[in-house]
Amino acid sequence: MSDTALLAVLIASIAGLLAGRVWALGARRSDGRERPAFRTSPHYLQGLHYLASGQIELAISELTKVSREDPAALEVQLVLGNLLREAGQVERAIQVHQGLLARDDLSRGERIHALACVGMDYRKAGFLDRASSAFREVLATDSRNLHALSGLQKLHEEQREWRDAYDARTQLARVRKSDESTVLGYLQAKLGDEALALGHREAAEKAFRTALSLDRRVFPAHLGLARLHAGRDPERTAALLEEAIELVPERAYLAFEPLAEAYAACGEPSRFVALCERLIHDDPRDWRARQALARQLRSEGRVEEAYGLLLRAVQANPQVLAVHLEAWRTLSSLGVRDENVERYVSTAEHAVFYRDPHVCTACRYRADDMLWRCPHCHEWNTLVEERLGPAPVPGGG
Repeated sequence: MSDTALLAVLIASIAGLLAGRVWALGARRSDGRERPAFRTSPHYLQGLHYLASGQIELAISELTKVSREDPAALEVQLVLGNLLREAGQVERAIQVHQGLLARDDLSRGERIHALACVGMDYRKAGFLDRASSAFREVLATDSRNLHALSGLQKLHEEQREWRDAYDARTQLARVRKSDESTVLGYLQAKLGDEALALGHREAAEKAFRTALSLDRRVFPAHLGLARLHAGRDPERTAALLEEAIELVPERAYLAFEPLAEAYAACGEPSRFVALCERLIHDDPRDWRARQALARQLRSEGRVEEAYGLLLRAVQANPQVLAVHLEAWRTLSSLGVRDENVERYVSTAEHAVFYRDPHVCTACRYRADDMLWRCPHCHEWNTLVEERLGPAPVPGGG
């Protein structure tokens, strides 16, 4: 769950928590139509309108006016603090939520919510120890608190404490009653990478296999197992990587380099050519397979064939700088004949360059490299290749 989604859930839960309180208060009043003073403020209604339309800064402005008019309005204070944090005004958010904690009229549930908000504020501000302390204090009172568990898990991930992150996510899955197997698989793969870096091969293999038992499509677990066998058993390495590509063909390019090395160690480099040709047949816009195949052909002296592959890759994906770089290298091997240069320039003209475009499907964060966890929204396995339209065919209609 992203931070923005968590904010929405938190606001909704606060509203639900306070609904009973407001109803009970109203039931005790002689006039059933009477409402809390802040709800009659035009600034309150306007703030809700701005919040519903996603205009956070304007919502903050209106709710701040409500808070000044009625400092006792707990609901407004909680929501206002969360909006301030979302808008990057973390110091103000901390002040608002700490002010709530200083009050002596909060119920147990309201105090827990306010403390969870403070923990989220601290995490946003980079005060990780304080955030951890706040979340743990919440969990000491309410061990199933969704916001504290989620916040604590993200803290563990940010500090690369993969075992603790895995345990927190497991508990989250139980609380949510949801299937978290894919994320748990990626966390196990991280545990495998960590063990492998320390030379603990048995622990690494166990973690990678646990990851795949949770979700067979956790690609870094396949790569980790292949690294365990690389140099020792090239045939087994190739088999592991081939299985990974069959399961997750859109990530095949991540296995190209170790797979080419494994095939070469087996004395069968032609298997890599056949693999790339199959991938291109299945997806004619797969520029990475074309680039890898072109590189292989160029190494074998088949430069003209390599150039033809790259020209088609540029036509289909003109925005990718990596393809252009490979084309330039191949042109150099060809002696940079004028005809080839003209064909290349006419195809690549007006292209928008990205070195290796990836975009997060959760928050639209853009990255040049494939990342398993988005550094912006912290979600797992959300980055995909961004594809723009193909270039127009020179001389075409």
